[in-house]
Amino acid sequence: MHEKEFKIIFDYAKDKADDIEILLSADNSFLVRIHNQGIEAFNYADSNGISVRVIKDGKVGYSYTEKFDEETFKSIIEEALENAKYTEDDEIVIMENYPDIDKKLDVYSKELDKIGVEDKIRFAKSMEKFAKATDKRVFNIPHSIMGNGTGYTKIANSKGLNKEEKQNFAYSYVVALSQEKDDKRVGMDFIIGRDFSKFDAKKLAEKSVLKSTSLLGGEIIKSGSYPVVLNNEMMATMLSTFSGIFSAKAVQEGRSLLKGKLGKDIANNKVTIIDDALHPDGFGTRYFDSEGFPSQTTALIKNGKLKSYLHNTQTARKDKVRSTGNGSRGYKGTLGISPSNFFLKLGEHKEEELFKQYNKVIEIVALQGMHSGANSISGDFSLSAEGFLYEKGERKHSLKQFTISGNILQLFQDVEMIADNFKFNMSSIGAASVLVKELAISG
Repeated sequence: MHEKEFKIIFDYAKDKADDIEILLSADNSFLVRIHNQGIEAFNYADSNGISVRVIKDGKVGYSYTEKFDEETFKSIIEEALENAKYTEDDEIVIMENYPDIDKKLDVYSKELDKIGVEDKIRFAKSMEKFAKATDKRVFNIPHSIMGNGTGYTKIANSKGLNKEEKQNFAYSYVVALSQEKDDKRVGMDFIIGRDFSKFDAKKLAEKSVLKSTSLLGGEIIKSGSYPVVLNNEMMATMLSTFSGIFSAKAVQEGRSLLKGKLGKDIANNKVTIIDDALHPDGFGTRYFDSEGFPSQTTALIKNGKLKSYLHNTQTARKDKVRSTGNGSRGYKGTLGISPSNFFLKLGEHKEEELFKQYNKVIEIVALQGMHSGANSISGDFSLSAEGFLYEKGERKHSLKQFTISGNILQLFQDVEMIADNFKFNMSSIGAASVLVKELAISG
């Protein structure tokens, strides 16, 4: 697809740029939000653009357009060449014809694209209806949402690389608010997938309501240090918040606490953290990254030892290593680094075993303030939390909102047990529930 557009750009640039890379993105998305069985929001969105990255006299320039015609294509090449003159980045960029991976990935479903709008609306309405009927303490369903998206990417360069990929997915989530006396709590559950037959509106609604109502009637926890279980969703949230510390670009620029720690033990030997763009169940799965570099599986931490950072070809060349296939850019942006399917490897324990290791354990089931309360450079965090108190392995009661404080590397070192209840979140960050020796708790 789009061979004509790419040929126009290559033909015009061949005598002007030393090398050129073309990236085309075409995405469309749909979302419906229901409130009181009415359609509160109904959105279609399309995003289509083409960008060029040129190398001229060792310097790199970018430009892009959302208008697809010959004159515009010529103008973005001229603009990229002009931008290259003023770039201050002196790192060497080399384009290559990277090989393809040798496996078939399940990233697109024709059947999913056949699901009609009315079916999606009915599903979202059903979630709201089931949630309201589940428990009389539910007083509001602020979000009952069904959405889906399809994306197409094509990348080619002057070294002969020419790759394309089409992906799609659907997702749904429902948020329930419940109240008992003056105590109000929120709960949310979600699903993301390519098989709409596995989407269960009643199950999603009931899980969301249970997450909300189970927190009602919380008691104040006395401040101190406690053993803590971060459930699988909250451990994934912590990983997501601090995933940037693994970026080689952040390390090279002195913005990561992992600088200088490669090859060193930075976590308990039970901790293995992986970035896997080939994972069969992840929604960051892909054939290639934003440079056309082939996808791979990368162990970042293996049995507690820091083994690798996330690289694009530019940072890899600077560190004299191979790219990990984590080059990332949209058609409007410059080259960066981002994870694909990023996760803590699951353990062998059933979740209930984690609560039996100490007389008192606090389970964390909700976290807020991730942007303001977590410092990705120092690794320190102070976050508002919700959860439960366990005594001798039994859940005693929910807790009023409290604060947890610590450091992400210390948390990794204090991991004592990892459960087998692995789950990806909607951003393809995954984890199982984790028992941490202690965290500071302020009630």
